[in-house]
Amino acid sequence: MFENVCALLLRLYPAEFRRAYGLEAAQLMRDRARHERGVFQRCRLLTDLAIDLFATLHDWRPDEPLVARIDGTPRFDIIEVHGPRPAALAAGILASMLMFASFTLFFQPNAPPNTPAQPGRGSAPETPGAVSNDSAQQAAATDPEARHKLIAAIAANLKEHYVDRVIGQQLSDALLAHDRNGEYESLEMGLDLAARINRDIQTTSRRRGIPPGVFVADVVYSARPLPTDPPPPMTAEMRERNRAAMLRQNCLFETIEVLPRDVGYVKLTGFADATACQETTGRAMASLNNADALIIDVRDNGGGFGETALQIAGYLFDRPTYMYDPRPGSPVPARTASAIPGNKLADKPVYVLTSSRTQSAAEYFVYNLKVLKRATIVGETTAGHQHSGAFHRIDDHFGMGIQEALSADNPYPVKGWEIIGIEPDVKVSAAEAFEVARKAIESRARHR
Repeated sequence: MFENVCALLLRLYPAEFRRAYGLEAAQLMRDRARHERGVFQRCRLLTDLAIDLFATLHDWRPDEPLVARIDGTPRFDIIEVHGPRPAALAAGILASMLMFASFTLFFQPNAPPNTPAQPGRGSAPETPGAVSNDSAQQAAATDPEARHKLIAAIAANLKEHYVDRVIGQQLSDALLAHDRNGEYESLEMGLDLAARINRDIQTTSRRRGIPPGVFVADVVYSARPLPTDPPPPMTAEMRERNRAAMLRQNCLFETIEVLPRDVGYVKLTGFADATACQETTGRAMASLNNADALIIDVRDNGGGFGETALQIAGYLFDRPTYMYDPRPGSPVPARTASAIPGNKLADKPVYVLTSSRTQSAAEYFVYNLKVLKRATIVGETTAGHQHSGAFHRIDDHFGMGIQEALSADNPYPVKGWEIIGIEPDVKVSAAEAFEVARKAIESRARHR
């Protein structure tokens, strides 16, 4: 009965949310329901679900279309993360109070009173079944002709625009073959279809000798209509407004401090535009100049501008050092501006903290420090979002990025991070990463 209540709550979430995260959310609910037994723990679980539901209904929106690449100019994008608004939290608290009031009416234990409950067992049907039925109904409404037309357009783009025309033809042929074989028939016109097409493109590209980590193409789905025109050019007023906004946010430097034992710590939630933030970045790094070791936290860094990532990396080397950038014709210089006058950080131990949320320009930063063996990477494998190609709109809801030009030569054994992400040197959960890095610095200091 209790798992039925959880399944009902899940079905109240927006349809786009269920399609994107339904299976993971259902699994999380089942796992918690199996391990959190007893009235108090079940109350707490229902409270958490109710608060999350009302926050999602109030604030959640489908992913925005990737409009930054529509003009064909590649860049690293900043992904801003906002917490739930106070109104959403208030609604969640009200829902929790109502839930407590009615809890005794619908909560019934699965086992008889004198029989101990068995972990992982219950009479309720599996929650994913409800999600699957919902998805099946939507899939049944999918227009097969529209799906064939979409896949044909994606295949045509690969054939016409991919940098290697021979491989582009092979990718196109393979995609059309998958469609003829009926492999996409059960998928609705949305996120699931885009994900499956991307997986098939990656599989074919690996078979054709393209190494893991190299960007080939990426089909994206947006619930909101994609714009038909490129974004308007930036005006002087817009640039000044953006500059002022970045300065108010301290150029995305969330924390800068010197911890006990002279350990410098800096947390960046993004890499801000260097035209506005070059001086701020310089002052931040100078404030850590006397540290004996450095921890750079990019666990919540969604990307941004490669110029700022390069500027920070410049403090970590004593000579100009090559930093690989996968974007053809990148505006970011190929080498750091090292050595920086007065800088003392070039020979200090550096630990970089990562998570599965670390992506784009932050991955450019992490990748180069790892392959150059200049930093120890601690945490989780990064997101694997390279996306160095040009964007093509297919219809109102689908578009795709394609690698249309050759990237710069990459001298490193692992040729990039697209899809595969960047493996840390020390693999721990994101929550543990800071403490693990701090202890490693202390251990290193004791053995000097």
